[in-house]
Amino acid sequence: DESQLSGLNTIYQSGNHLLTLINDILDLSKIEARKLELYPDTLHFGSFIESLSGIIRIRAEEKDVYFSYEAVGELPTGIKADEKRLRQVLINLLGNAIKFTDKGQVTLRVSTVNEVIDNQASIRFEVEDSGVGMTPEQLDKIFLPFEQVGDTSRRAAGTGLGLAISRQLVELMGGEIKVDSEFGKGSNFWFEIALPIIDVKAEARQKTQQVIG
Repeated sequence: DESQLSGLNTIYQSGNHLLTLINDILDLSKIEARKLELYPDTLHFGSFIESLSGIIRIRAEEKDVYFSYEAVGELPTGIKADEKRLRQVLINLLGNAIKFTDKGQVTLRVSTVNEVIDNQASIRFEVEDSGVGMTPEQLDKIFLPFEQVGDTSRRAAGTGLGLAISRQLVELMGGEIKVDSEFGKGSNFWFEIALPIIDVKAEARQKTQQVIG
């Protein structure tokens, strides 16, 4: 019945929250022990961004927030990167942007910073939102482990480790996460990383997946 469904949903959400916390602590422990390694592989850049945008767009629609993706200039067809870790960083930044935006929009902007040299290009990832923004005091703390900003209801939806882990992962990739924010007007996070450019064949763009549920 309705009360049982409500109870099961609470158990499910609590279990997911606990699993996220455990995984985040394990990631942070690996990074601090210098045991976390990146495993770069060839991926079709357009498919990667499309898949990521699909996940974030669903989250945004649940809050009635508009999500947009902007490709600035000509982006490479294929890159060599650790897909799991790059996705982890971008989902964290975009997820935070949606969590702290009650109306307006969240934008993912991707651009190539310089020309391709020796089959390598510096790519800039930028996440901009029209959310609650942060004070200078909050900006000083957001990358510290277990630090959370915002009201209590927003804090309950996170672990306070996402940005700390994301910063460390981007540093492992050779970049640095930077942020601009104004309280009440929104935030802008961005980072630039140099990635090898790979020639990806058109037929390799889509992977066949068996739907099982």
